Amino acid sequence: MSRRKQKRKLGLFVFFLPVILIAGILLYLNPDWGYLLTSGLGREKVSIESTTIPLVELSVDELRTMENVTFDQSMLLINTEHMLSENFTAETGEYKQSGVYMNVCILEAYTELSAAVTEKTGDKLYISSGIRDRVKQQKLYEQDPETATVPGASEHETGLCMDVYVTGFAGDGFLKSEAGMFINSHGHEYGFIIRYPNYGEEITGIRFEPWHIRYVGQPHADIIYNNKLTLEEYILEFKEGICYETERYFIIRQRIEEGVLKVPDGCESYVISPDNTGCYFITGKKKVSQIRNIVSTREITLDQPPF
Repeated sequence: MSRRKQKRKLGLFVFFLPVILIAGILLYLNPDWGYLLTSGLGREKVSIESTTIPLVELSVDELRTMENVTFDQSMLLINTEHMLSENFTAETGEYKQSGVYMNVCILEAYTELSAAVTEKTGDKLYISSGIRDRVKQQKLYEQDPETATVPGASEHETGLCMDVYVTGFAGDGFLKSEAGMFINSHGHEYGFIIRYPNYGEEITGIRFEPWHIRYVGQPHADIIYNNKLTLEEYILEFKEGICYETERYFIIRQRIEEGVLKVPDGCESYVISPDNTGCYFITGKKKVSQIRNIVSTREITLDQPPF
C-alpha cells in the first residue's frame, strides 16, 4: 500500500472517529433515538385477504344470548371526525380492587401486559391518566386547549386507553426506559397499540405519544403494529360487508340492518364491537379445522384493503 493511500485512510479514520464517538454518546444518553431508528426492523407484515366463507344472518338479540359471543367497545374509533355522542357510556370495571377503573374489555389484557413488563424489565407499570368522564375532559380542555383533546374526541372517555409510566420515566421520557421500549415493541402481543405512532401524525393529527396505549384486541393489534398502520387507516380501509381473513381470524365490518348482523359461520368465538362510524366489527376466531395459511400479498383490489 502506498504512503499516500495510508495517509488518506488515516485521515478518514481521524475524521470519522469523533463523529462515531459523538453518535455513540448521544445514543447512550438518548436510547429512544436508537430505538426509533431500529423500531421498524423485524416487523413481518400480516397478510389479510377477502374470503367467501358462508355468512349466517342472526339478530342482535339472538347473538347477545350466545355463550361464544362477546359484545364490547374495543374497536371504537374516536377523533375529531368521529366523536362520541353526548349520551355515550363506557362499560367499565375496577382493576384488581385498586380503585382504578377501565373498560371491562381490557381488564384481563392489561393485567397480562403489566405482569409482562415487570417480568421482562423489572419495572412496575403505573397509570398516570385513565378513564375520564365528559365533565373532566371539558375542564382539561378549558385549561389547556392546545394539549387536551376537545370533549367527545378523547379516547380517555371510553376507558379503552391509558397513559402509562414507570418510576423515573414518564411522558416523552417513557421511551427511554426498558419498559417503554417493551410496550412499544410488544404491546400488540397483548392487544394494545400505540395509538399515536411516530409515523402517523399527518393522519391522527396528534404527535407521537409512546406512553399512550390503546386496546383493540386480536388480531387487530398485530395487524396494526406489523403493517405500521394508524387506527384510522385500519378501520376505514375495511369495505363494508366484505369478509376478510387472517391465518386465525375472520373479520367483517358492516352495518346493522333491521336488527340483523351477518357473521362468519362456524367460528370458535366472536367479538362484536361498534366502531363509531355507524358500523360494527365482527371478529371470529377460527376453529382449528378452519385455519389455513394466507398467502402474503400487497396487491390492492376493490375487495381488498392495502395492508
